[in-house]
Amino acid sequence: MVLSGLERFYLIDDGFFSFNIKYLFFVGLWPEKTLTRNQKFLYKIYELFIHAITIIFLIMAGVGTYQNKDDILIVLSNLDKSLVVYNFFFKTIIFLIKRDQLSDLIDEIEASGDIVTKERKKLMANYVMAVTILTAAVVSTFSLLALLEGIMSIEAWMPFDPVKNSMSLVLSLQIIAFCVFPGLCRAFAMQGLVCSMIMYLCDQLIHLQKELRSLDYVKDTEMITRMKFKMIIKKHIRLMGYSMKMESIFNEYFLVQNLAVTVELCLNAVMVSIVGVQQITLLFTFLAYLVLALINAYVYCYLGNELIIQSEGIALAAYESTWTSWPVDLQKDLLIVINASQRPLKLSAGGIALLSIQTFSQALYNGYSIFAVLNDVVN
Repeated sequence: MVLSGLERFYLIDDGFFSFNIKYLFFVGLWPEKTLTRNQKFLYKIYELFIHAITIIFLIMAGVGTYQNKDDILIVLSNLDKSLVVYNFFFKTIIFLIKRDQLSDLIDEIEASGDIVTKERKKLMANYVMAVTILTAAVVSTFSLLALLEGIMSIEAWMPFDPVKNSMSLVLSLQIIAFCVFPGLCRAFAMQGLVCSMIMYLCDQLIHLQKELRSLDYVKDTEMITRMKFKMIIKKHIRLMGYSMKMESIFNEYFLVQNLAVTVELCLNAVMVSIVGVQQITLLFTFLAYLVLALINAYVYCYLGNELIIQSEGIALAAYESTWTSWPVDLQKDLLIVINASQRPLKLSAGGIALLSIQTFSQALYNGYSIFAVLNDVVN
């Protein structure tokens, strides 16, 4: 079977989402359908265990913050680092609530017969692994620096004195890492799947644009042309349906992401304004975590912006086709496609803001504005 001159493409059921699904499985967020009853029970225990250790960390960090409430630097430092875990934890809860809907959508996409490039599969897998390794390296680096300085990487309650000796300090850092890192891996697994799905939509829209531009009406092959055009319209309608379902599933997920970036930026601006030069290590810690948060947020906004651009590109591709030589009925159908494409596919953060580069800029502006107001009040 010839795939319309796209032999370099591969079917989705070759595993476009397989890496993301496997990653989610390993972090306790995606039980495989082939599991037996006993395996599902054990997997549920594993899933709840990771929830539990994340909650335990948040409680320990909260108690540690309260114990050091008189030291504004420690309080802000704990809030900054705990915010990352809160962000991932709330997104995990939302993901679990919408998991069944998401699973149905993925099954529908995989059954569609759509095609994606092999390079896309590799790109998404490489991105997820790179972000995981980079974050692990940053966290490990600052934990090592804290160990060398004889302090905690984050002030958290421990059932023993963590700074009593080097062994106690190492043990406390290991406990914190054990509680935090699974949650971080969960966040990157979710991000990988979400980004893969947006990239899938963008790729299919680009494919539709190419098909529209290459559609050539010839009287001798009129039936073939009409059939191709009908398939293009059906696929466009299907992609619009996928986009609306994704927007419904990830609405709250993106809202948490958007709010977290705004608060993170505000906290870091406050920290930069009060941390002295002598506390350069602490300053670099804040900036490193901020950069990672901004990178993750930018990836979401960039892909959301790309989805808007490519969906609007359908109208331009339709106009650039050889429609002037088409029969009147096909021209009318093409006009309907153009009208539909002028309402771009989109993802939104809680229905408040579209996921786009403009929203990313607005989040940065909001964070700085909140900081400026707080700074004026304090001064």
